[in-house]
Amino acid sequence: MKSYLNYDKAILFDLDGTLVDNVSLITESWNIAMIKNNLPYRFSDEDLTKHMGLTPTESSLLAFKDVSLNQGLKYFSLCLKEEIEYLKTHGGKLYPLERRVLDTLSSYFPLFIVSNSDKGYIENFINIFHFQNYFVDHLCAGDTSKDKFKNILIIKDKYNIKDVTYIGDTLKDYKEASKAKVHFIHARYGFGDIIENVDYIESLSDLLVRLEDINLGKEKNIWKK
Repeated sequence: MKSYLNYDKAILFDLDGTLVDNVSLITESWNIAMIKNNLPYRFSDEDLTKHMGLTPTESSLLAFKDVSLNQGLKYFSLCLKEEIEYLKTHGGKLYPLERRVLDTLSSYFPLFIVSNSDKGYIENFINIFHFQNYFVDHLCAGDTSKDKFKNILIIKDKYNIKDVTYIGDTLKDYKEASKAKVHFIHARYGFGDIIENVDYIESLSDLLVRLEDINLGKEKNIWKK
Protein backbone atom coordinates (compact mmCIF):
# COMPACT_ATOMS: atom_id res chain seq x y z
CA MET A 1 0.00 0.00 0.00
CA LYS A 2 1.24 3.49 -0.86
CA SER A 3 1.80 6.01 1.92
CA TYR A 4 0.26 9.48 1.99
CA LEU A 5 1.27 12.65 3.80
CA ASN A 6 -2.36 13.47 4.46
CA TYR A 7 -5.89 12.33 3.72
CA ASP A 8 -7.40 15.73 3.01
CA LYS A 9 -8.93 14.44 -0.22
CA ALA A 10 -9.79 10.81 -0.95
CA ILE A 11 -11.73 8.75 -3.46
CA LEU A 12 -14.10 6.00 -2.34
CA PHE A 13 -15.33 3.47 -4.88
CA ASP A 14 -18.34 1.24 -5.04
CA LEU A 15 -17.36 -2.22 -6.31
CA ASP A 16 -19.91 -4.02 -8.53
CA GLY A 17 -20.57 -2.04 -11.69
CA THR A 18 -17.86 0.46 -10.80
CA LEU A 19 -14.63 -1.54 -10.49
CA VAL A 20 -15.70 -5.02 -11.60
CA ASP A 21 -18.43 -6.94 -13.41
CA ASN A 22 -18.99 -10.16 -11.46
CA VAL A 23 -22.56 -10.75 -12.62
CA SER A 24 -22.02 -14.02 -14.52
CA LEU A 25 -19.89 -15.46 -11.72
CA ILE A 26 -22.41 -14.53 -9.04
CA THR A 27 -25.20 -16.04 -11.13
CA GLU A 28 -23.25 -19.29 -11.35
CA SER A 29 -22.51 -19.34 -7.63
CA TRP A 30 -26.09 -18.63 -6.57
CA ASN A 31 -27.41 -21.40 -8.82
CA ILE A 32 -24.81 -23.78 -7.39
CA ALA A 33 -26.05 -22.89 -3.90
CA MET A 34 -29.65 -23.59 -4.89
CA ILE A 35 -28.77 -26.95 -6.42
CA LYS A 36 -26.63 -28.00 -3.44
CA ASN A 37 -29.47 -27.22 -1.05
CA ASN A 38 -32.25 -28.72 -3.21
CA LEU A 39 -34.03 -25.38 -3.57
CA PRO A 40 -36.15 -24.67 -6.67
CA TYR A 41 -34.89 -21.16 -7.42
CA ARG A 42 -32.71 -20.38 -10.45
CA PHE A 43 -31.20 -17.05 -11.45
CA SER A 44 -30.15 -15.41 -14.71
CA ASP A 45 -27.58 -12.67 -15.27
CA GLU A 46 -30.48 -10.28 -15.81
CA ASP A 47 -31.87 -11.22 -12.40
CA LEU A 48 -28.52 -10.62 -10.75
CA THR A 49 -28.06 -7.11 -12.14
CA LYS A 50 -31.13 -6.10 -10.13
CA HIS A 51 -29.35 -7.13 -6.94
CA MET A 52 -26.23 -5.04 -7.47
CA GLY A 53 -25.75 -2.66 -4.55
CA LEU A 54 -28.71 -3.92 -2.52
CA THR A 55 -28.57 -4.81 1.15
CA PRO A 56 -29.11 -8.44 2.24
CA THR A 57 -32.68 -7.64 3.29
CA GLU A 58 -33.46 -5.96 -0.04
CA SER A 59 -31.95 -8.85 -2.02
CA SER A 60 -33.78 -11.46 0.05
CA LEU A 61 -37.12 -9.76 -0.57
CA LEU A 62 -36.38 -9.56 -4.29
CA ALA A 63 -35.04 -13.09 -4.79
CA PHE A 64 -37.36 -15.07 -2.54
CA LYS A 65 -40.73 -13.34 -2.76
CA ASP A 66 -42.77 -16.44 -1.98
CA VAL A 67 -41.36 -17.00 1.52
CA SER A 68 -41.09 -14.95 4.70
CA LEU A 69 -38.27 -12.44 5.08
CA ASN A 70 -36.68 -14.60 7.74
CA GLN A 71 -36.67 -17.64 5.45
CA GLY A 72 -35.53 -15.52 2.51
CA LEU A 73 -32.56 -14.27 4.52
CA LYS A 74 -31.60 -17.88 5.28
CA TYR A 75 -31.73 -18.74 1.58
CA PHE A 76 -29.79 -15.60 0.73
CA SER A 77 -27.08 -16.49 3.25
CA LEU A 78 -26.59 -19.75 1.34
CA CYS A 79 -26.10 -17.74 -1.85
CA LEU A 80 -23.59 -15.43 -0.20
CA LYS A 81 -21.60 -18.28 1.32
CA GLU A 82 -21.26 -19.98 -2.06
CA GLU A 83 -20.57 -16.65 -3.78
CA ILE A 84 -17.68 -15.73 -1.49
CA GLU A 85 -16.12 -19.18 -1.85
CA TYR A 86 -16.57 -19.18 -5.64
CA LEU A 87 -15.00 -15.75 -6.11
CA LYS A 88 -11.85 -16.77 -4.25
CA THR A 89 -10.77 -18.55 -7.42
CA HIS A 90 -12.84 -16.87 -10.14
CA GLY A 91 -12.13 -13.30 -11.20
CA GLY A 92 -14.75 -11.16 -12.88
CA LYS A 93 -14.29 -8.61 -15.67
CA LEU A 94 -12.30 -5.47 -15.02
CA TYR A 95 -13.14 -2.31 -16.92
CA PRO A 96 -10.88 -0.96 -19.71
CA LEU A 97 -7.58 0.53 -18.49
CA GLU A 98 -8.58 -0.13 -14.87
CA ARG A 99 -5.14 -1.07 -13.60
CA ARG A 100 -3.60 2.03 -15.16
CA VAL A 101 -6.38 4.22 -13.76
CA LEU A 102 -5.96 2.87 -10.23
CA ASP A 103 -2.18 3.10 -10.39
CA THR A 104 -2.36 6.73 -11.48
CA LEU A 105 -5.14 7.79 -9.11
CA SER A 106 -3.46 6.16 -6.13
CA SER A 107 -0.38 8.29 -6.84
CA TYR A 108 -2.48 11.39 -6.16
CA PHE A 109 -5.18 10.33 -3.70
CA PRO A 110 -5.76 7.61 -1.11
CA LEU A 111 -8.31 5.15 -2.51
CA PHE A 112 -10.91 3.13 -0.62
CA ILE A 113 -13.75 0.71 -1.42
CA VAL A 114 -17.15 0.91 0.29
CA SER A 115 -19.66 -1.71 -0.82
CA ASN A 116 -22.90 -3.33 0.29
CA SER A 117 -21.29 -6.73 -0.22
CA ASP A 118 -20.75 -9.50 2.30
CA LYS A 119 -17.54 -9.89 4.29
CA GLY A 120 -14.83 -11.42 2.12
CA TYR A 121 -16.17 -10.10 -1.18
CA ILE A 122 -13.91 -7.05 -1.40
CA GLU A 123 -10.95 -9.08 -0.15
CA ASN A 124 -11.51 -11.60 -2.96
CA PHE A 125 -11.53 -8.81 -5.54
CA ILE A 126 -8.33 -7.23 -4.22
CA ASN A 127 -6.53 -10.56 -3.89
CA ILE A 128 -7.45 -12.11 -7.22
CA PHE A 129 -6.38 -9.00 -9.17
CA HIS A 130 -3.41 -8.18 -6.90
CA PHE A 131 -4.71 -4.69 -6.12
CA GLN A 132 -3.33 -4.57 -2.57
CA ASN A 133 -1.07 -1.63 -3.42
CA TYR A 134 -3.92 0.58 -4.63
CA PHE A 135 -6.37 0.67 -1.73
CA VAL A 136 -5.75 2.01 1.76
CA ASP A 137 -8.78 0.34 3.30
CA HIS A 138 -12.24 -1.01 2.58
CA LEU A 139 -15.55 -1.53 4.33
CA CYS A 140 -18.74 -3.39 3.51
CA ALA A 141 -22.17 -4.13 4.91
CA GLY A 142 -20.93 -7.56 5.96
CA ASP A 143 -18.29 -5.93 8.17
CA THR A 144 -20.59 -3.55 10.02
CA SER A 145 -24.23 -4.45 9.25
CA LYS A 146 -24.68 -0.75 8.49
CA ASP A 147 -26.04 1.16 5.49
CA LYS A 148 -23.56 2.36 2.90
CA PHE A 149 -23.75 6.03 3.90
CA LYS A 150 -22.76 5.10 7.45
CA ASN A 151 -19.81 3.08 6.18
CA ILE A 152 -18.72 6.02 4.04
CA LEU A 153 -18.77 8.18 7.16
CA ILE A 154 -16.85 5.56 9.15
CA ILE A 155 -14.02 5.68 6.59
CA LYS A 156 -14.18 9.48 6.46
CA ASP A 157 -13.93 9.79 10.23
CA LYS A 158 -11.34 7.03 10.67
CA TYR A 159 -8.89 8.74 8.31
CA ASN A 160 -9.97 12.31 9.04
CA ILE A 161 -10.73 12.91 5.36
CA LYS A 162 -11.94 16.43 4.64
CA ASP A 163 -13.04 16.03 1.02
CA VAL A 164 -14.59 12.71 -0.03
CA THR A 165 -15.65 11.78 -3.54
CA TYR A 166 -17.73 8.60 -3.86
CA ILE A 167 -17.92 6.90 -7.26
CA GLY A 168 -20.76 4.46 -7.89
CA ASP A 169 -23.05 3.26 -10.65
CA THR A 170 -26.58 3.20 -9.20
CA LEU A 171 -29.23 5.58 -7.95
CA LYS A 172 -28.89 3.93 -4.56
CA ASP A 173 -25.19 4.84 -4.52
CA TYR A 174 -26.12 8.44 -5.26
CA LYS A 175 -28.69 8.51 -2.46
CA GLU A 176 -26.24 7.00 0.02
CA ALA A 177 -23.54 9.51 -0.92
CA SER A 178 -26.09 12.30 -0.52
CA LYS A 179 -26.98 11.04 2.96
CA ALA A 180 -23.29 11.06 3.83
CA LYS A 181 -23.03 14.59 2.36
CA VAL A 182 -20.10 13.72 0.11
CA HIS A 183 -19.56 14.47 -3.55
CA PHE A 184 -20.81 11.78 -5.94
CA ILE A 185 -19.71 10.77 -9.43
CA HIS A 186 -22.01 8.48 -11.37
CA ALA A 187 -20.24 5.65 -13.24
CA ARG A 188 -22.55 5.54 -16.24
CA TYR A 189 -20.85 2.47 -17.68
CA GLY A 190 -22.14 0.34 -14.77
CA PHE A 191 -25.45 -1.34 -13.99
CA GLY A 192 -27.58 1.65 -13.04
CA ASP A 193 -29.73 3.95 -15.15
CA ILE A 194 -28.65 7.48 -16.07
CA ILE A 195 -29.08 9.94 -13.21
CA GLU A 196 -29.89 13.44 -14.42
CA ASN A 197 -28.03 16.52 -13.18
CA VAL A 198 -25.32 14.50 -11.45
CA ASP A 199 -21.59 14.58 -12.15
CA TYR A 200 -20.62 11.51 -14.17
CA ILE A 201 -17.99 9.56 -16.06
CA GLU A 202 -18.57 7.41 -19.13
CA SER A 203 -15.54 5.22 -18.36
CA LEU A 204 -12.96 4.84 -15.62
CA SER A 205 -10.34 6.38 -17.90
CA ASP A 206 -12.33 9.64 -17.82
CA LEU A 207 -10.77 10.14 -14.39
CA LEU A 208 -7.31 10.23 -16.00
CA VAL A 209 -8.39 13.03 -18.30
CA ARG A 210 -9.37 15.07 -15.28
CA LEU A 211 -6.00 14.45 -13.67
CA GLU A 212 -4.31 15.62 -16.86
CA ASP A 213 -6.28 18.85 -16.61
CA ILE A 214 -4.75 19.46 -13.19
CA ASN A 215 -1.23 18.66 -14.35
CA LEU A 216 -1.55 21.08 -17.23
CA GLY A 217 -2.39 23.81 -14.75
CA LYS A 218 -5.90 24.38 -16.01
CA GLU A 219 -8.28 25.95 -13.53
CA LYS A 220 -10.73 23.13 -13.56
CA ASN A 221 -12.24 21.04 -10.79
CA ILE A 222 -11.49 17.46 -11.83
CA TRP A 223 -14.65 16.23 -10.12
CA LYS A 224 -16.97 18.41 -12.20
CA LYS A 225 -18.06 17.51 -15.69
